[in-house]
Amino acid sequence: MDLKEKTNNKFKKLLEEGKQVFQRYGWTGDSWHKFPPGNEYLRFRTESLNLIKKVCGEDSEHYQQLRRIAENKTTANNSFYFNLCYGVVEAAYRDFTDDFLFDMRAMLQADLLGDFIEQAEVLLEEGYYVPAASLTGAVLEDTLRKMCDKRNISYPVKTNINMLNDFLVKDSAYTKLTQKEITAKADIRNNADHANFNQFSTSDVKDMIGWVKRFASDHLK
Repeated sequence: MDLKEKTNNKFKKLLEEGKQVFQRYGWTGDSWHKFPPGNEYLRFRTESLNLIKKVCGEDSEHYQQLRRIAENKTTANNSFYFNLCYGVVEAAYRDFTDDFLFDMRAMLQADLLGDFIEQAEVLLEEGYYVPAASLTGAVLEDTLRKMCDKRNISYPVKTNINMLNDFLVKDSAYTKLTQKEITAKADIRNNADHANFNQFSTSDVKDMIGWVKRFASDHLK
């Protein structure tokens, strides 16, 4: 059995365990009949982090998504968010079976942001609008970083969308109206990362994806 087959089996085993949790505790797609025990949630999340770290790398969006869930105070110990972890693993497995994961680091270096937007679109189509929003926000942040680099604008290593946005509008990279749009998209991303699900909708994420696609295309030519 080669490495790819072993990895495939690990993904399938983990996803099957997740499905069993959904069945045992009555996940309807919107809510639980009964929340899974915390230990099952933590075990699944830990196994997911370990597997995705090995397969995708620490810099991958899949791994970063899980880290945000694990480290956020709202989601870290609340088993309601089991479904978010499962969705990220499912997306990572889909990329693995399509041979995307082996190219992920090269994709980051080659500025192929469209591939990440496509992943966000797939997540949205399958009902995972929260990770789709977070992933699209990461694409927007990376786009702003690259714009700053092109304009020789210095920024801190630990930065964020709003800070980069301020730097760029001061350098006349775009209008105040565009600045407001970016601020609105940053709010959606932050709400997704902090599990404020009632603050945005599937429609908001769909609009966000379309806007970020156009923005990146216009400004990274």
